Amino acid sequence: MDKNDKEVERLKAVHKYLLFDLKKEIQLIAKLASFITGTPIALITLLDREEQIVLASEGIKLDKLPRDTSFCNHAIESDEVMVVEDASKDERFQNFPSVTGELNIRFYASANLSSDDGFKIGTLCIYDVKPKKITDFEKENLQILAIQVNHILELDKQFRLSVEKNKLLAKVALIHSHKLSGPLSSILEITNLIKFDNYKFNPQYLSILEKSANQLNDEIKKITEIIIDN
Repeated sequence: MDKNDKEVERLKAVHKYLLFDLKKEIQLIAKLASFITGTPIALITLLDREEQIVLASEGIKLDKLPRDTSFCNHAIESDEVMVVEDASKDERFQNFPSVTGELNIRFYASANLSSDDGFKIGTLCIYDVKPKKITDFEKENLQILAIQVNHILELDKQFRLSVEKNKLLAKVALIHSHKLSGPLSSILEITNLIKFDNYKFNPQYLSILEKSANQLNDEIKKITEIIIDN
């Protein structure tokens, strides 16, 4: 898979999690990341095509940031915790608006978030307005917290997909119950007619029975296929 194809698949993975609002569920993790590392700002974000979407934040209120001037855009290229001790001295970031502007960011570190199929979809990141270093212990804890975010994202996705699947199956059951009631009524009516005729054989009754039975069989197959596909 080339780089462009990989990015297309990565974005598909991102969009699976952008469908849901998880701010409440992961807000505490952003707070913990800030506290454990002694940094004033922590963000939990997903990287969409052109924007960095903020799912939860501590120390700052943001909904999104441009991806092309995002530290996290570089972070997802690595498997390790990314650390920038002084962004003003790093050629990759020294001209970013978040460094030269009002935010005055100097320190950055992040651990990647991953989808269930292994794509890097975003980061748990921390920022400071002054240069600093991060210990191995703090890096390890940042990774642990990122793993917890991964678990929450995946559990929430699976739960909501299950809810949607159940709604779909209920809708299918309702639609097909009406379709099944017609041929079933015909079978019951023909059965009563046969009894009324003292069980005399009537080819017309047999034809209607056969048609109704086939209709029932077709509807049951449709329901089975829908259940298997979902």
